[in-house]
Amino acid sequence: MKINDFILRYSFANNYNKDGICRIRTFVNSHSKILVLITDLDTKNTSASVTNSIEAICKTLIEKYRMTETSIFIEHYEPSIGRNHIFDIIKLNKENNTEWESITYERVLELLECDDNEIGDMTLKNIELLEEIEQLRTLIAPHSELPDQLESQYILRQFEIEKNMISKNSLYELITKNSTETEFLNLLKNDLSFFAEIYASPNDSYVCFSEFPINNGFVDFMLLTGMSRMDVFLIEVKGADFNLLNKGNYKKFNYKIDTAANQIRDRLRYIHENITSFRNLVHDCREKAFNRDKLFNAFIGPEQDTLVDKNKDINIHNIVIGGRTQNDLEESYKRHNFESTFNLPFKLESWDTFYRKLRRK
Repeated sequence: MKINDFILRYSFANNYNKDGICRIRTFVNSHSKILVLITDLDTKNTSASVTNSIEAICKTLIEKYRMTETSIFIEHYEPSIGRNHIFDIIKLNKENNTEWESITYERVLELLECDDNEIGDMTLKNIELLEEIEQLRTLIAPHSELPDQLESQYILRQFEIEKNMISKNSLYELITKNSTETEFLNLLKNDLSFFAEIYASPNDSYVCFSEFPINNGFVDFMLLTGMSRMDVFLIEVKGADFNLLNKGNYKKFNYKIDTAANQIRDRLRYIHENITSFRNLVHDCREKAFNRDKLFNAFIGPEQDTLVDKNKDINIHNIVIGGRTQNDLEESYKRHNFESTFNLPFKLESWDTFYRKLRRK
């Protein structure tokens, strides 16, 4: 027989701000044995999981709710993606060395002397319990669901980026007109956020350059982003005035793609032969960009610095964007095969695949 069903607020010694919540159902079976089903609330809990809080939960039940130490405490996790109900009997001892004994769903029904409907009453679908949960969450951490505050400088930079953002349709027009490389470069140099939108991670922490010098030439665009180890994206752009794959039985890539691949190979050889000086150079340019130096058409994100460590190695990614897609399935296979046999980190995009990844209007 079920005696009660409520949301418990429990505390940790000397840590009021870490109070947690869980669902408690108390049963008395036909042998007059008290059983307590302790259900985890997943993301609705304000503290650690019931597994990591079990001693505090049991102590609260014993001291404040007069549960006996001989009660049977059963830890419970409700189903989630790829997981069924999980049950464990909790064994407490004076040495505070808690033990968990896994038990089956059927065994739980036997112990509680209840049916499937009781266990199937999902906590977050129970309106009364959900109200209790939200009220307790508000009491414990009233600001927990408020968004983080942003610095004025961040907000103003975000507004500036959005105000000057070139529409997705402008790029689409160039693609559908099979425009030349020069036409794409002229458009993209006026809004480097195109590349940040797809490649930056975190998506607000980046700096992008155009015509960045490497050896005796330059790369069309370079994006710096990442956390801890900096990600360096070297981006080469070709026009949309050719199909990615040539017609014919062999369906080889257009010669312009081979040209770009060879440019990448030469560039990577130089970079890795001079990796320390190259790393120092890109970090120096990153710092200058965030100090409002407009070298190489520098374009920074809302976050006022990239979250990277200049003393760590860098990750170098090579991107080539060019040509038109005619057959997605066939070209996807060909691109993957081309990238994997290139033996160097290399990503090939057609203008069609690049366009589809953009989130802007």
